Amino acid sequence: MIILKLLSLFARLMPLSTALKCGQVLGLLFYYLFPSRRRITLDNLRQAFSSKPYALSSKLTHIAKSMARHMGQNAIEFLRLPSLTKDNMDAYIKWSGLEHLDNALKLQKGAFVLTAHLGNWDLVASGYSLKGYQVNLITKHLKIEFLNRFWMESRSQKNITQLYREGSIKEIINALKRNELMGFILDQHTHSADGVLVNFFGRPCWTTPGLAVLAQRLKAPVVPSFIIRQPDGRHKVFIEPAIPFVEKDTQEETIRYNTQVYTNVLERYIRQYPDQWIWMHRRWKTGK
Repeated sequence: MIILKLLSLFARLMPLSTALKCGQVLGLLFYYLFPSRRRITLDNLRQAFSSKPYALSSKLTHIAKSMARHMGQNAIEFLRLPSLTKDNMDAYIKWSGLEHLDNALKLQKGAFVLTAHLGNWDLVASGYSLKGYQVNLITKHLKIEFLNRFWMESRSQKNITQLYREGSIKEIINALKRNELMGFILDQHTHSADGVLVNFFGRPCWTTPGLAVLAQRLKAPVVPSFIIRQPDGRHKVFIEPAIPFVEKDTQEETIRYNTQVYTNVLERYIRQYPDQWIWMHRRWKTGK
């Protein structure tokens, strides 16, 4: 924990451009030192872009390495979060579509913010908080305890409320009743017993139905929002209008249909910025 705090201080003392270059180097080191994650990344890319002419070419390796560099920059930016303030944020993060979020909140039902592990998702959560929105995140415990404590403390310093997946329904309902934001990341594998089967990059994958179930039950709007790293190293947040909820003939069909709609939004952004998504994750597990 002390080492992480010292690293955070060191990262903040460096000029931003130097810190981001260090992040790129760290990301590439991870890429080469963990061959199992490299294999997962390249395999996922080959299957996701199998219909593209560059599917088996060096293009995919380029995307994989770019992803690694980007993830290293994310890590450095997380260490630098204490230096992000309301006064300096707008020089680093640009916003597009905030009116869509504000329109959704006018319903006084709170809002689910649909996003993915795309861009720097921790940075945008802090950005929303600094903008004056009350942010809640559904999270999980990291296996390494000292990393988990540092991660949780860094978020708490930005006034972000963290809700653990287990037993969080009551807290989610209360947050939405207070007209707050509830971040919902929908791009990770879930067990078949708990999920619904949807298509993602043309491949079936098990996805949590939780967002669709809660959106139907609580009538809370689902607003897509994604943060994308720009060529100069800064970021731009894209916010879209709330996604209409569609009722189908059966409850099962309703939940699967809307979960697929949400997944389609994620895929659209990931296709546009493939080097900023976590391809190292086993998203398309089969069976359980």
